Amino acid sequence: MKKYTQILVVFILAVTVVGLAWNSPAWAGPSASVEAKPDAEITVNQDGEYVVGGICNFNVKYKAANLSNKAAVDVPAEISRQVVFSYPDTLYLSGCHITHYVDGKVNSEMSSDQGDWQVCFGNRPDENLTIYYYSDELAANGKAAWTPLTTTEKDTYVCAPAMHTGVYAPGGVVIPKTGPTSAENVPQNTVVQAGTVMVNTSDSVAITKSGRYGAGGICELIVDYYIPNLTNALHVEENVEISAKVPFPDNKGLLYLPGCHVYHYKDSQVVDKVTTDEGRWEICFAAVPGKKTTIYFYYSNTDVTHVTSDWTALDTQVTGGTACAGLTDFTGVYTPVGQ
Repeated sequence: MKKYTQILVVFILAVTVVGLAWNSPAWAGPSASVEAKPDAEITVNQDGEYVVGGICNFNVKYKAANLSNKAAVDVPAEISRQVVFSYPDTLYLSGCHITHYVDGKVNSEMSSDQGDWQVCFGNRPDENLTIYYYSDELAANGKAAWTPLTTTEKDTYVCAPAMHTGVYAPGGVVIPKTGPTSAENVPQNTVVQAGTVMVNTSDSVAITKSGRYGAGGICELIVDYYIPNLTNALHVEENVEISAKVPFPDNKGLLYLPGCHVYHYKDSQVVDKVTTDEGRWEICFAAVPGKKTTIYFYYSNTDVTHVTSDWTALDTQVTGGTACAGLTDFTGVYTPVGQ
């Protein structure tokens, strides 16, 4: 069965504010008019390690002359969604598109005598990741299928050979957690400590009072309301492709997706922003080991379905393996970046 990027089953909450979130989304939807920035595609003609649009690392070592590459974020990913994916993993799109050139002409497959090519994505502590690819040549003939590659962990990345001209993307299988594994076993919003962030038994949570809340083991939101009639909804990001389209600063590291959506409400109406006079909000993720971890976010209008900001860095404090950022005042998507 083909898996798409809407990969996390949303826990159905019997709270009005979450119902409003689905009906009036405050982030970019599939029809969002968001363009990938031009430098999400790079040209490579010498050895090195290159970050492509914040989505993947592309590592190159040439052994022959007259070779070059183009590497780009795979947006939009409509073609990739149509390619047969017959594995139990959940496929994370967007991925990265790698094109190989020999003497300026596209070459469908390279050999180890010509060079070494490798593509890497951010590793996730909650899933076992495998990198998959499909060939442009087979896709053009309608015969493409996602194929698993030998995937190894390298520092905080998962990496695989990138010898074909085509699209590469990670797929993941959730690592079973100890203790309760479904909302039927425990009360809603129950959290357990596992690693450095609190793990909610659901990927979504409705927040109606001050406290500390987790979503899917990915993030936690610390809330302190100063006035009445404020609420929040927190859930793990559903569609990685949307975040892949948002412009990300060059050479600022790799996005560790999926991130988390934070919704702010006043009187049951979703709002762009709240103020520090009304409350305090802090979001936390596990820090990326061995890397400088910075939390980034982007926000959007509440009345139109398009992103209205680039990825923006927040002041991030790392303590005991946890990275946290205050001023989580915007309705939007938040995620850690390792540099």
